[in-house]
Amino acid sequence: MKKIFFGLATVLLVILIGSGYTWYKVNYGGTAYYVGKEEEKITSESSAKYKQYAYDIDSYQKDGKVKRVDFNTDHNLRKEAYLKLKVNPTKGVISWEEVKKSEVPKAALEKLKE
Repeated sequence: MKKIFFGLATVLLVILIGSGYTWYKVNYGGTAYYVGKEEEKITSESSAKYKQYAYDIDSYQKDGKVKRVDFNTDHNLRKEAYLKLKVNPTKGVISWEEVKKSEVPKAALEKLKE
């Protein structure tokens, strides 16, 4: 009887962990895309103290596939900087970070130079 109970508890634990991992990947996972910040920028101000910058630019995966993305920041991004975006299929851009030119995959860098 104990073996059956521990077997069922183990199966239930595996299902629970698998479900949690899947939920996390769907909500917080994403694909890396790279951009070179030299494209158009739209600025809108809500108040005198708060500025919001909206970007609508082409981004590239490490194999060179293109995707048009838009995202907002609370400060102006440095011109000619390279960014690595984490793009979730349902939420859009969920995070971004500035990267060095040497960290951008070759196929994406070639597309950014076009």
